[in-house]
Amino acid sequence: MSRLIYICVMVVLAGVQTLSAQQRDTVIIRDTIYLDKAELERKKDVVENTNLIHIKPIGRFDRGIVSYRFIPKKKWIGGLTFSYVNFDSDDSRLLFSMLKDFDCNFKMFSVKPFVGYAVKDNVVVGMKLGYNHTIADLGNISLNIDEESDFSLSNMRYAEDLYSFGLFHRSYVGLDRGKLFGLFNETTLTYLNGTSSFARGEGAEYKRTDTTINELHLGINPGISVFITQNVCAELSFGVVGFKYRLEKQSNNLGETGKRRSSGADFKINLFNINIGLTFCM
Repeated sequence: MSRLIYICVMVVLAGVQTLSAQQRDTVIIRDTIYLDKAELERKKDVVENTNLIHIKPIGRFDRGIVSYRFIPKKKWIGGLTFSYVNFDSDDSRLLFSMLKDFDCNFKMFSVKPFVGYAVKDNVVVGMKLGYNHTIADLGNISLNIDEESDFSLSNMRYAEDLYSFGLFHRSYVGLDRGKLFGLFNETTLTYLNGTSSFARGEGAEYKRTDTTINELHLGINPGISVFITQNVCAELSFGVVGFKYRLEKQSNNLGETGKRRSSGADFKINLFNINIGLTFCM
């Protein structure tokens, strides 16, 4: 029995000595992954000489995911994004051939200047301002399902003007060694304030409702960037996820007042939130 205990102790001590020797020649990554020091030094030299950014591993394994340096640390960026949508029913007669007397016009315009600072390679934080103008006119729309069912609307108009202030965090991924193409994902927390009006009817049946709007919005906007000169970058982005909380206070021409709270989330590509812009890197 004593001889068996002696053998077990010797085996344990041998394992400890082997592990100690191994730790002197290697660097431990996480708790079970070992990489040679020479390999780490070689990888460091490659990163520094080719503008590669080694992404910190998540979990127990280093999968070797790398990104090219697209926006260097301590750089300032600034720019302007804008979007414009115009729809006229005269251009879509075939699409709405099932409707009679369809007369509609919709316009939306937005402009958003921004400025940001690269806190580290490919990571930018900053602020942006914005203005959004929307007009929708419905002159007439008639739907005749059968001889006994007829539905029509006419003389309706909606207008909205919103001003916004937001903070954003943007992460870039460089796609090539020449630092020309990159992808980014932008997360923005925005406060919006403005007014809207909705009017319908005419003459004695005319009614107008004015609304004061306050909204808090959290959005995720992926996009692509292309450097067209050394310091000027063109970009395209679109909204895919949005969370909002909105407070509205309303009054109409009859002296009636009211208020409404609403909240919601969108998990889809927003065709009315496609932005094209220019970014200057200094």
